[in-house]
Amino acid sequence: MPKRKDKKEKKRIRTIASLSLLLIGFLVILLGMKFYQYFRAQDHFAVLIITETNQDEVEKLRDFFNDVNSKLSFIYDLGINGNLTLGDTPALNRKFMPFLVSNKSFSVVILADEKGNEYFLYRNNGAWITRRTKVLPQGSKMVFHQWKSPNVPLKEWEENSDYDPRKQPWFRKPTSDRNIHWSPMYQFYGSKERGVTASVSWAKGGNKPGFMVCALDIPLAKVQEILALSENKTHGVLFLLNARKRYYITSREMDFLGVERSSSFNTKLLSHIVEKWKEEKQPVEKFISVNLEGKRWIASLLPLFKGKDDLWVGFAAPENIILSELRKRLFSIDFTDVAVALIGGSLLVFLFWKTGGFKHQTDEEIQHPIVRLHNYINEGEGIRVEFKSTVRTNLKTGKRGKEIELAWLKTVVAFLNSDGGALLIGVNDEGKILGVDADGFENNDKCLLHIKNLINQHIGAEFSGFLEVSLVDCEGKKVVMIECSAATEPVFLKIGKNEEFYIRSGPSSVKLLPSQMISYVLQNMKKRKI
Repeated sequence: MPKRKDKKEKKRIRTIASLSLLLIGFLVILLGMKFYQYFRAQDHFAVLIITETNQDEVEKLRDFFNDVNSKLSFIYDLGINGNLTLGDTPALNRKFMPFLVSNKSFSVVILADEKGNEYFLYRNNGAWITRRTKVLPQGSKMVFHQWKSPNVPLKEWEENSDYDPRKQPWFRKPTSDRNIHWSPMYQFYGSKERGVTASVSWAKGGNKPGFMVCALDIPLAKVQEILALSENKTHGVLFLLNARKRYYITSREMDFLGVERSSSFNTKLLSHIVEKWKEEKQPVEKFISVNLEGKRWIASLLPLFKGKDDLWVGFAAPENIILSELRKRLFSIDFTDVAVALIGGSLLVFLFWKTGGFKHQTDEEIQHPIVRLHNYINEGEGIRVEFKSTVRTNLKTGKRGKEIELAWLKTVVAFLNSDGGALLIGVNDEGKILGVDADGFENNDKCLLHIKNLINQHIGAEFSGFLEVSLVDCEGKKVVMIECSAATEPVFLKIGKNEEFYIRSGPSSVKLLPSQMISYVLQNMKKRKI
């Protein structure tokens, strides 16, 4: 009897030692995988963070410049319909004074023709001023009026000048309908401010020869004001780039790229970024990284106007700033998981020692797959259950299609990123069991191998621990049952070079934008425990 008791005690000690080693090994593997996953994912998250930040600022600047474009398009319609005549100053005042009152994007309105005749409207300390220019053989004659109202002048004075509107950078002949031209950065003739001018031109109607140009001056200070408001939130360098003219604007300065005389850090930094960006053929959905003065900078550029490659909005920041919040959150999650695993494992060893071992469940105590299958069918499609008819075959055409496979793979990704769920393949939308015979697999092993390969290819083998794939025989038909647990890391569907992020919303799998994905990951997935 004592010998038997001694053997049982040794067996218990060996079991405890095995569990302890298992726990230690688990912690080592967990830490290794967490560090590996972090370093593998950090570039991907850097792209999402910096692109999402840049997209927000692009929209603000795009709204600003689109307002200018829409005003010019409206003026263009007036012009081609013959509603703008240079000879009628009060009529032009009535049309353009409300533009300057209601709009903060531009500071003056200019209207000129091919002969150099010009109407120029601006405000000076609240007073309305017009300047009428007529180009003469020897210089130009300018007639100024101050207006009490659009129709009532207060005073008049004249000046002689060598100014010719046709020599200004905004003056362009008509090319195509509503073609908005953006000038390079230059110094305005009257106010001496620096800025850019947007203009549109059109041919005079009827039998009248020639053309007209309307221009709106946008001071540099207005653009810098928008950049400054956005830059305060980003902790980086936000800039507007003219890729053709090779100049940039930030909230504090404007300069030309590649200027050797410049000692500006921004000029050096942005010159490096733009050169690297051009070398890589001006990528949009990818970040650019450069090293300057021992620091790695990450940047992305997006076009201000879709389909045009002259104006770009860029955002650049040191890598440590971009990834600091991500590191803090990820390592917080990692160490929390490790602590929970350590406490749980210690508790497991204590309970095993205290009770003399765990009582293992019998096969009868574990719910049979056929029972789980029927439970899912009875529950019906919803946030945690979805049915698909086939693995790879389009039942309408009878042909195999990649879109059929991607459809259920999206569902698996959505379950992993949400609270888990079950996908049944071989069951139609009404819950009728069809089986997967239509997919034409030679045997059950070939079917499961094909599914496993698709999951490894498009989702990743590292997430197999969150999936249980089984082939259930029900009513003489085979149904694939993929049961998903909630993943502790973001899961992406890889399609070629692209990656997509899905979650469950009701009975549907919804694709999230990068900004939505970042918010979802940081707010929801950090709470999950392994």
